Amino acid sequence: MKIKQFFLILVLPLLTYCSKVKQTDLAKLKLNEPVENLLSETSLKSIGTNSVEYPFAILAEDTDSTKFVFSTVPADRVYFLLSAKVNNDSVIKNGGGRFDGIYFKTKKQLENNLQILKKQNFSNEIFGFRAEIKGKKNQNAVKQLLTKMYGKSTKNPNTDNGEYWNVKNENKYVFFAPDYNRLIILNSKNLSKTCYWDSQNGIINIGKENCNYDKYLREMGVEIPK
Repeated sequence: MKIKQFFLILVLPLLTYCSKVKQTDLAKLKLNEPVENLLSETSLKSIGTNSVEYPFAILAEDTDSTKFVFSTVPADRVYFLLSAKVNNDSVIKNGGGRFDGIYFKTKKQLENNLQILKKQNFSNEIFGFRAEIKGKKNQNAVKQLLTKMYGKSTKNPNTDNGEYWNVKNENKYVFFAPDYNRLIILNSKNLSKTCYWDSQNGIINIGKENCNYDKYLREMGVEIPK
């Protein structure tokens, strides 16, 4: 019995360490990582277009609530954004959002899906993420972390408690939308310098000029009906 107890004393710290190193800290991402290096090995995942979450990208969703944190704050699920030319008809013509994608679990299934998506002028490198942060305690902790990292925010005029940061020296757009349990951080290098829009944050003027919505949509590859 004593030998077993001694063995457990030796092994438990190692097991705890291994469980910790599997976590991904979203705050430390460079926002150009290959998506296959980020997703959990065993959780239910999906990949495809989701015009509710973000209409101008392929989204890879991971439902593993133990894998992702923003610094010390847990994320219930994460959507990684991948650049692609996608069909936005459901957003522009119908005004509604929908999901067109595939559910999977294994890394092999992910690799097969990525091969299929390459036909859509697709990049497997992420340019951002949308993390689901639930609960007032966690949301307040995220807000404090963002203020410490990026300074004073700008109020999002479209939501009650939303705010955002244009972090030019790091090429980042940061949108915190606690009304919808969302933290969004994007690599802004190849994005519009005047506008941002998704169905949860609404249209936001990023630059000094007023946002021209039609021009912005064209920049994102959307054909505007005449």
